[in-house]
Amino acid sequence: MLNDDGDIVGGLGFVALYSAYLEEQIDSLLFMLNAVEEFTEEEQRWPVSRKIKKAKSVAAKLDFEGRDDLMAVLDNAKNAFEDRNKIVHGRIYGNFDRPDTLKSGRPNIPDQEIASDELYALANYFSDFQGEVLRPMILKIPRALAGNG
Repeated sequence: MLNDDGDIVGGLGFVALYSAYLEEQIDSLLFMLNAVEEFTEEEQRWPVSRKIKKAKSVAAKLDFEGRDDLMAVLDNAKNAFEDRNKIVHGRIYGNFDRPDTLKSGRPNIPDQEIASDELYALANYFSDFQGEVLRPMILKIPRALAGNG
C-alpha cells in the first residue's frame, strides 16, 4: 500500500503505473479466457473499457466460484479507469496559496480541487483491483476451463 507523502506528481505517476499494471492483468484474463472466446489482435488494441466489457461477457459464460465478485471488481475497475482518464487527460496546476486544481481536457467541465491523497488512494485502488482480478485466475477459472467448475 502506498502512503500519501504529499507529492502530487508522485501520486499521478503511481496512478499511471498501477493502472497500466491492472490493464495488463485484464489482458492476461482475456488471454486465459481465449479458450472460450478468442481475444483477437485487434481487440488487444481496444480501450480498457471495451476490454473489461468483453472480459465480463466471456467470464459470464463460465461457472466458477467468485464469478459474481469478479464481475463487480471489473465494474469498479472500469469506474476507476474513468477517474484515471479525467486525471491523466486533464491538467493539474499546483498552487501555493490555495488547493491544487485539476482542469479537464474536455470543454465545459468546471475546474476541481485535487490533492495528493486522492491520487494515492486511486493508485491503491488499482493495486487492489489487480489482485482481485488475479485471484480467480489462479485456480477457479482454470478449473472451470478444464470442466471441473
